[in-house]
Amino acid sequence: MTTTAPPARDLGRLVLPALVLLVGAGLVLGGFGLDLPLNIGYLGPQWFPIGVGGALLVLGVLLLFDRSTPATETGSEWRSFGLVVATLAAHVVLLWLVGWIPAGIALFWGIARAVGSTRALFDLGVAAVFSCAVQFGFSAGLGVSLPVGLLLEAS
Repeated sequence: MTTTAPPARDLGRLVLPALVLLVGAGLVLGGFGLDLPLNIGYLGPQWFPIGVGGALLVLGVLLLFDRSTPATETGSEWRSFGLVVATLAAHVVLLWLVGWIPAGIALFWGIARAVGSTRALFDLGVAAVFSCAVQFGFSAGLGVSLPVGLLLEAS
């Protein structure tokens, strides 16, 4: 009687869980290490990175034990990956040049296209709503100004 060894787990599938766990641990440790003024209440700014880091730690553990089969269409994965990288690079340049709202629209629209959406005008409308909502949330809700860009600063 012969026994076969269980298939070895592909080491490439451990990269994402490891990165998620690493970022989560960094956020939790960074949140606990924040220097806080004495006049803040119990729920100070340290709880946001701790909460996000904790969620990432849970996600990382779930990803470690994920039993789903990997996708077989590697060509489309590389295409999507390339579009996401190009979108992020364009976002960084646009953020510096024209500010958050147009750069956010390009970011949300480009990511929607990268993951396979075919409704360009609808995606553009949703991207505009999300970008403006993020701007409003940061400025009105948190009191933080997002970048306006070089073109608006110069005028």
